[in-house]
Amino acid sequence: MTRVTAIITTFNRRQFLPAAIQSVLAQTFPHFELLILDNCSTDGTADIVRGFRDPRIRYIHHQPMTIGAQRNLGIAEAQGEFIAFLDDDDEWMPGKLAAQISGFMHRPNIALVYGGFFRIDATGQIFAAHTPTLAGDILLDLLWQRDAFTGSASNPILLLSAVKALGGYDATLTTGEDWELYLRLAEEYSVTFVTDTIVRIRSHRGPRLGDRLEAAAALEARIVARYRPIMPRRLVSHYYQKIGGKYCRLGAATGGRKWLRDAITVDPSNLGAYLQYVASFTGAYTRAHRIYKAIERRGM
Repeated sequence: MTRVTAIITTFNRRQFLPAAIQSVLAQTFPHFELLILDNCSTDGTADIVRGFRDPRIRYIHHQPMTIGAQRNLGIAEAQGEFIAFLDDDDEWMPGKLAAQISGFMHRPNIALVYGGFFRIDATGQIFAAHTPTLAGDILLDLLWQRDAFTGSASNPILLLSAVKALGGYDATLTTGEDWELYLRLAEEYSVTFVTDTIVRIRSHRGPRLGDRLEAAAALEARIVARYRPIMPRRLVSHYYQKIGGKYCRLGAATGGRKWLRDAITVDPSNLGAYLQYVASFTGAYTRAHRIYKAIERRGM
């Protein structure tokens, strides 16, 4: 009986992939299948997967696609009642699925169960931990983004029928696709958590928000347009301020100032927006962004 479809999305991560696969196969909950979706890797990923001779594994090598499209492929292929994604550089704790399945029991309208997590560095050393707090109707909490919530797509387990009812992930997004889905999910369903620490989320050098500022700003603009009717003025101003700051960092100060002016208009008490508006005339944003990128390149 397959109750959970575990889905590893991977691309050229052979140094971390074996540990990710092993962390799924080591689950104490036995009723799962493991899909490994390979986004056209060129580093011998297929050989890594073939080294695991386990009948629960299905390996799919597919053409290049966005992470949202890749997750939707996993949804289409899933045979379980629940789905749980694992990024190829993260690792599950052995009791993860067992704990989360218990979180669904006798609780109506639950579509997502998550838990605590560790943050680890490239060598696997723990440097931070997070305890879950958000449950129930959490839409406004997610919009405020004051809590790390799941920390990664590797944390939650999702009710497959609910994800399908929402149309799955937005395959056009290049950043924030998980957050965008969780917002839509929180509109219709409830969320709960287990207190167990269930996943180790790896932080290491790779693509960063600094490389996707324009995409992130566009997503934030879309989010505030959709949810503005339920957002307090301070939150709307906060989003406008964030969007304006991103455009200023990109060197598009004229467009950024428009968003910052809107932030001030919506909430005249938002002192940070005034400060950023003034800074946008000095070139401080682009200089700071240039320095950030230079430091990042030296450390790679």
